[in-house]
Amino acid sequence: MSRLLPIRLLAGLVVATSATAWVAACGEGTPSDSSSSSSSSSGSGGGSQSTPVLDPHLFDCTAPSPPDRVSPVPVACITDVTCTTKMISGHRGAGGDLGIVAPEDTVSAVRAAIAFGIEFDETDPRPTKDGFIVNVHDTDVARVTYGQGNVADMTLEELRALKLRTSQYAGDFSCEHIATLEEILAAAKGRIHVLVDANKTDRVDLLVKAIQTTGTQEWAIFDTSDDTKIDTALTLEPKLLTMIRAQDPAELATKLDHFKAHPPIIVEVESPITDAMVQAVLAAKHRPFTDVFVVDALAAIGGETSAYQGYLTQGFQILQTERPDLVKKALGR
Repeated sequence: MSRLLPIRLLAGLVVATSATAWVAACGEGTPSDSSSSSSSSSGSGGGSQSTPVLDPHLFDCTAPSPPDRVSPVPVACITDVTCTTKMISGHRGAGGDLGIVAPEDTVSAVRAAIAFGIEFDETDPRPTKDGFIVNVHDTDVARVTYGQGNVADMTLEELRALKLRTSQYAGDFSCEHIATLEEILAAAKGRIHVLVDANKTDRVDLLVKAIQTTGTQEWAIFDTSDDTKIDTALTLEPKLLTMIRAQDPAELATKLDHFKAHPPIIVEVESPITDAMVQAVLAAKHRPFTDVFVVDALAAIGGETSAYQGYLTQGFQILQTERPDLVKKALGR
């Protein structure tokens, strides 16, 4: 999407600032690649911080068990379109380019999102060469592992053998690997709802099978901009929870009419965002959802979270973020 370039540029600035803070705090020339550090963190991205924003022992490889659900929002509210409680979705778990607590799209990232007490956890399933579904945001593995190659050209065994890049996070992630969708859903079940982003694969059958196999029909939300994929998924699993995306009121009306027999529980307002579109979602008695990654980057640098309030004032009810800690602060949680 067009917003990725400026987000990556802002993320680079945040990472550079964080690296400087890491060196200042730890007295090291360069961060090591050890996955066992638990006493330092890049903090907010705007300065040194002696402790992480979230205790890694709640969710990393040393955690004795998965964290309990601590979200203040009742489970029933999560899938109820009439519930107007403001909620938070963690992008790629507890954070993508700007995440500071766990490697993205991993089981630890899901557990971190649970420990943060947020309501949703977005993940990025895509198929392997041998027909499995794994969670990797990019088409290739270079950014998140020390390997090279496209996910679609590698087997599950080859992908799971890759070492993840985890040195930037406080905590022990030595047990982590590229996760299957089943592993993500199993970790989330009963604790956090998962937005299964179906835009990166045409294997709708495998996505639905993973949801059915893990018994997460009430915890997984099939999310895509492609209505035909939703149609196919509902044929395979009529009870599937869904999330649609729309850019303008006319498109929204068409999509809601198409799915009137099985309404979505969330509507993502795609860029460019307009007040008219947000109000159209609310008028249709649905909940508008949007990404706040640019605000995440600015808030991480300056520590100012008031910009999130602009989205809430505009009418958004669910914010998807790479910094759940900052959005929680903005919501007074």
